[in-house]
Amino acid sequence: MYQGIYGNSKKHESDLDQVIIRALQAGLDKIIITAGTHQETIQALELCAKHDNLFTTCGYHPTRCNEFNDSNENEILNQMMALFQKHPKKIVAIGEFGLDYERTQFCDIDQQKRYFEFQLKHLITLNKPLFLHNRAASKDLYDILHKYRDQITAGGVVHSFDGTLEEALKFIELGYFIGINGCSMKTQTNLDVIKQLPLEKILVETDAPWCGIKQSHASYSHVKTQFTSDMVKKEKWIAGKMIKDRNEPCTIIQICEVIHSIRGKQESFDDLCETIYLNTQRLFFSAE
Repeated sequence: MYQGIYGNSKKHESDLDQVIIRALQAGLDKIIITAGTHQETIQALELCAKHDNLFTTCGYHPTRCNEFNDSNENEILNQMMALFQKHPKKIVAIGEFGLDYERTQFCDIDQQKRYFEFQLKHLITLNKPLFLHNRAASKDLYDILHKYRDQITAGGVVHSFDGTLEEALKFIELGYFIGINGCSMKTQTNLDVIKQLPLEKILVETDAPWCGIKQSHASYSHVKTQFTSDMVKKEKWIAGKMIKDRNEPCTIIQICEVIHSIRGKQESFDDLCETIYLNTQRLFFSAE
């Protein structure tokens, strides 16, 4: 989308550089580009090479695990290992990988489980944090992570979390952070879960260009910072404008505003943001 392409249709020129500039102007000092195949990691690394504050991940998203089979699994693993070894500072996490039981039309459950575990047992030797995908699969995801709990030393995050409080607390007990974005905040039930999470175990994310907060979401009434006046439809894009219904990293402040509001403003907004920032530093950039 940041290349101006929506589906197979080009609507405007690439505005990726402007998206990055807006993010930096909004106060972000690091951005992690999540990848879902080793080819996506290669593409992300090309962008990371141009910007000191961009980083990426390496792993296979559950909906892409059909790309594995008995004959090529070790070749793909070796390709991923080679990327980690060549770019140890730019690839800051393993993933995005995990389980997605809502989109089994792309990859069936057995294949997902097999190749999540395949990646996990080999890649955890790299001592990198895990960037975990979970959709309607909490029990199986937990069980696999629990199986390898003694070998997983760098922790991780269950990103875009939209599960129950019980599920979140089990992941936290296992040593994981809970990642919150706009898709984590659609319903009042979601908000009731988030407000009960320990702040020291929360990370925030945008998952841009997806997962923006929409007016139909329960979280919308808690948002203070609005970007709508700077937005246009994709067909009417002009330089310097954001695109309606396309999320950007600069909107991450909205996630923090919602969390601050639903927690009853237990701490100042700056203190909340600082705690979450330090959580992120501790997980992904502890070597700095």
